[in-house]
Amino acid sequence: MRIEHLYYFVTVAEKGSIAAAAAELGRNRSTLSMAISALEDELGCPLFQRRGNSLQLSATGELILDDCNRLLALQEKIAYRCANPPGEEVCELCIGRDDVLTESFWRRVITRIRTTLPGVSLSMRFAGSDELPELVRQGQLDIAYAMAFNPVYSGDSLCQRILTKTRMQLMAARHHRLARLGYLNDSDLSGSTQITYLDSDQQERFRLNNIGADTLALSSYELIRDAIQDGLGWGYVPEPLLIMEEEDSSELNLLNHGLNTAWYPYLVYSREPMNPERRSTPLQQVHHIIIDEMDQAGIL
Repeated sequence: MRIEHLYYFVTVAEKGSIAAAAAELGRNRSTLSMAISALEDELGCPLFQRRGNSLQLSATGELILDDCNRLLALQEKIAYRCANPPGEEVCELCIGRDDVLTESFWRRVITRIRTTLPGVSLSMRFAGSDELPELVRQGQLDIAYAMAFNPVYSGDSLCQRILTKTRMQLMAARHHRLARLGYLNDSDLSGSTQITYLDSDQQERFRLNNIGADTLALSSYELIRDAIQDGLGWGYVPEPLLIMEEEDSSELNLLNHGLNTAWYPYLVYSREPMNPERRSTPLQQVHHIIIDEMDQAGIL
């Protein structure tokens, strides 16, 4: 009996459907469906009954649910004790990140790190994209993930590696007058507020110069997306926020302007080279988990 199958079973029972559980865990629905079927075959009885698009626990499923939760708790306890023998120091890691990737993405990362690396004492810090490299260089962070505005030069105390490129897209709310135009020129844009990203030096990033003076500068990409969706203006939104949270971005339209797309590198910063193939240290293992989650989210 695989612990992973029990974990999937408990999550499906809590969420009431394969689709909802897959979204919560960041896994494919087929993966969860096959795991549940394999567990039912092994136990020799059905664990769920279908009710339209939802699943309800069978009588046997109700009977074993608490026991499965106890087994999962015991597995976590065993893993923690093995990872933290008496007298050994706990590994402490501090991760930095901007908000190009969604809160739900980092929630999955934290859960997976705590599940697979219980011996790691973890902290996570949100900061501006431009601040994170220096925080790593100073030793305040062990590793950081961020989009880069300008090249940052590596040195003896900072390593960097491009993981992917992030597409910034020029968006407006569907009900905004700009979204109704077939093609936009600079004059069309100048009549509305541009929403920009405010960095730690109080500089406005992703601002189209010479196109109006009215701007709304915000220090979070998610705030920018939400302000655009609220009809307060137009601006650039990182594509991961659009594809990873489709429901929150459903009322946004890509503007048909010659500068509606720009690409920026998304990097990892550390004080030692990071290679996803190397997993000999806790930091490298954490990096591998984050890369794997990015891959599953379709970001890489």
